Amino acid sequence: MTNCQEKAFLRILDEFFSSDNIPMVADKNKYVYWTKFQKDTSPLLRRFLLAASGLFAIAASLHILPLLTQQGEVDFLFFAVDLSFSGILFLEYLLKNKVPLIIRVFSLITATVFLSVLSYVRSGLLGSAEISLTFMVVSFYIFLPPIVSLVSSIIISLLPALFGGIIYIGWLRFPDSLGIRNNNPREWIFNSISLILFSVLTGFLIQRLRSKLIKNIVYLKESRSKILKSQKHIDKLAFYDSLTHLPNRHLFDKLIQNRINSGISESLLLLINLKGLKVINALHGIEFGDQILTLTGCVLKLYTDEKPDILVASLGGDEFILWIENSTKSKIEEAIVNFDLNNNELLTPERLGHRLQYRVSGIQFPNDATNLDEMTRKLSIAMNVARDGILTKLVWFQAGMEQKIEREQKLKNYLEKAINNSNFKIAYQEKVDITSKKTVGLEALARWSLPEFGEVAPDEFIPIITNSELIVPFGKCIFEKVISHIPKLLDLYGNQIKISINISPIFFLYPNFNEYIIHYLMDHKIDPKYLIFEITEDVFLDEIETIQQIVSELRSKGISVSLDDFGKGYSSLHYMQKIQFDELKIDKSFLNDIACSDRNFLLLESICHLADSLGLKTIAEGIESEEQLQRLKQTTCHVVQGYLYSKPQILFD
Repeated sequence: MTNCQEKAFLRILDEFFSSDNIPMVADKNKYVYWTKFQKDTSPLLRRFLLAASGLFAIAASLHILPLLTQQGEVDFLFFAVDLSFSGILFLEYLLKNKVPLIIRVFSLITATVFLSVLSYVRSGLLGSAEISLTFMVVSFYIFLPPIVSLVSSIIISLLPALFGGIIYIGWLRFPDSLGIRNNNPREWIFNSISLILFSVLTGFLIQRLRSKLIKNIVYLKESRSKILKSQKHIDKLAFYDSLTHLPNRHLFDKLIQNRINSGISESLLLLINLKGLKVINALHGIEFGDQILTLTGCVLKLYTDEKPDILVASLGGDEFILWIENSTKSKIEEAIVNFDLNNNELLTPERLGHRLQYRVSGIQFPNDATNLDEMTRKLSIAMNVARDGILTKLVWFQAGMEQKIEREQKLKNYLEKAINNSNFKIAYQEKVDITSKKTVGLEALARWSLPEFGEVAPDEFIPIITNSELIVPFGKCIFEKVISHIPKLLDLYGNQIKISINISPIFFLYPNFNEYIIHYLMDHKIDPKYLIFEITEDVFLDEIETIQQIVSELRSKGISVSLDDFGKGYSSLHYMQKIQFDELKIDKSFLNDIACSDRNFLLLESICHLADSLGLKTIAEGIESEEQLQRLKQTTCHVVQGYLYSKPQILFD
């Protein structure tokens, strides 16, 4: 079947099943009453009418032929009847569906019966009567409901028996020239029985064919319905995000490409990234995180519904993308602020246990890029800048950003070599007890320099490592270098100190992390009690139970675990309830205003009391002024780290 044939067949099925008046077969022993079938056979009935009209016209011609040839007698009665029915049937053919079905069928019946009766009366069993009756029986089963057609065909088949009775009574007798059998009632009754059997068998066969056709068409309908349903489902999976029901990347790219091809003027493309979703998934489960994505999608749809110049799509995970026409950068910046405010009202940190924040990058078409691939690439570059900057701030793509990416790529290539060759140096910053003014600990900080770039700041190379596959090798490199320094550090500062090492979330969750740490310490004969592993709340992108197990095993071996950057996020209290830490390290941003803000100081004091009640030591990092120190002395936090006491120093080459 060709594509054109398939389309035509599907169109016929659509038209066929468009009516609600199609009774279905519920019982196998019952005939199907199918009015829709009759409607669809109307063209066939018109052909029957045309054929019958032609036959009656031919018959009329044959009856008038003797007059034209002047041979034999003319049967004017048959001529008049045939010509009348020919005209009536042809008129019904011309009127098409304007004449009701029942009238068209009735006219055929009347013509056939009248002609048959005349044939019987004038000619007995000779003539076209038998053929006309069998033709009529077949017509019944084609155009009438099954029961009606069966009863009608039997009634028509009794017509010869009726003539047999009339002959038997003596009301009608044919001339001997027509044959002896015509005057025998048994011949007429036998003929009637034959017609009845023909009617029943014909009806059975036609009905079987019709029932089979119905079943096949119903099956085709159900199959097509399933195919269409599956096709819709496949299209939905292919073009829409299953969670938010927004267009996905594939459909979005297709629609935007169509807009570009249409010659659209200036437009804006925005990328929105959710920060903190992994942490929320860890705290509340993936289903809760999915609800947040769904809600965010609903908010975006609320902003874009009924706006044909805005298209929003979900890129999967924690990213959404928008195409905006007929707008300006200033309007978009205002809309992003409102969007962030509305979401903060709906999704409060108290409700989520963590602040859900947004990074947004934008690009202008065609000023910044002229095709979709270029726009997507530059939009990602702007998003990388947004990740490094202030959250919820819209970052527009700028030409200098490409140079930044090129520099990062160069640094990444150098970093691979530096990790393989262990070319990093370790700077140590002291932790000081403000009461005794003694150094009680050190924090190990990675430092790196290159001939081409000079000293590379940790804020620049650490994110490159974190966002690449280098994070685990880098973590091992720094850990092993610090372990090699511990004997010298103990000689310099005494056995009372502990050395803190920052452990990235990916390294911390690396398979067999604990086994690697313990075996390495044993191989180098280093007591685990000298180590503190500092982890941030970003580590909780995995299940809480997994983190609990890792922390518990480390502490059982003597390694202390510190919760770093406390106060920077909004979910730390949740972790403190579920995981046993040894130390709480208060973030620098939390301590900046304690000297001038009583509110911030009271909050700091409350945190220190909370840590004391949980049996945790508190460390204040980023202490840079005497005013901060004096305020801190009024709390129960007695260990500080900051430039006021010591800058990070490279002690060993």
